[in-house]
Amino acid sequence: MPKFSLNLSYLTKVNMNASQKPTTTELYQLAGYPDRLEVEMITLSRSYSISENLDNTFNHGYSCIFNWSSMQYLFMSDSVKSILGYTSEAFLEEGLSFTLSIIHPEDMLRLKELHQSIFNYYYSVTPEQRPKLRFSYNLRVKKVNDDYIHILRQSTFTEFTVDGKPTIESVHSTDITGFKFSNNINLTIHQLSDSETYLLCHEQEFSEVETKLTEREKQVLELVRFGYTTKEIAYQLYLAIETVKSHRKHIIAKTGACNMTAAVNMVINKVQSQK
Repeated sequence: MPKFSLNLSYLTKVNMNASQKPTTTELYQLAGYPDRLEVEMITLSRSYSISENLDNTFNHGYSCIFNWSSMQYLFMSDSVKSILGYTSEAFLEEGLSFTLSIIHPEDMLRLKELHQSIFNYYYSVTPEQRPKLRFSYNLRVKKVNDDYIHILRQSTFTEFTVDGKPTIESVHSTDITGFKFSNNINLTIHQLSDSETYLLCHEQEFSEVETKLTEREKQVLELVRFGYTTKEIAYQLYLAIETVKSHRKHIIAKTGACNMTAAVNMVINKVQSQK
């Protein structure tokens, strides 16, 4: 049995804190709605007929229209299935709660602060400027097979209440997993100028929060590094095969990798960069 010599101390910085994760109610309040009962009082200025062309606009992404006053999706393109593996009905029926459930746990810890920055800026400009703002940020989202991919989310608000709260948000999400970047979340806010070009007006980075692996997870990762199969790892560590599979899933989630091979490479590269 190999010695567990790999230094994983860099993963021991911060434990997950459930209180840092935003709820749908908190996001609702950040958008400016103090009471969910306000939904009954809101009348949108126009109805929406969704174009089927949204499905075919991009080959590596999906589009949606979200109603902040009801916290529900009005539209989700069928192309979401080719990107994430979920049907559009899952989002339409369960709303924002479903979206939050598939965001990487580490990114969830930064999501509340991210939206605070978005809406702080939103309410710092005049109501006339708000339709001209475009918000962009990256997130890790879990696919139906439990792999995580990196998504670039770009959106604009297109409908508002009479007192300037956002109601309708038009969003496009693009799979950017193939690009090389860290797990930091980067927020940019652009404003459409009189010359019809978007000018950068705010930029902010939310640093990666590292989550520690348990001692058992470190052992599983090290054995994977040496080429052991799940069955062999279970034999070496006197564990059930299903337990080893569970450890593997936790390692992938905590490192933000798309699979175990990527997780091992990520840890090795991190350790080597610290030497």
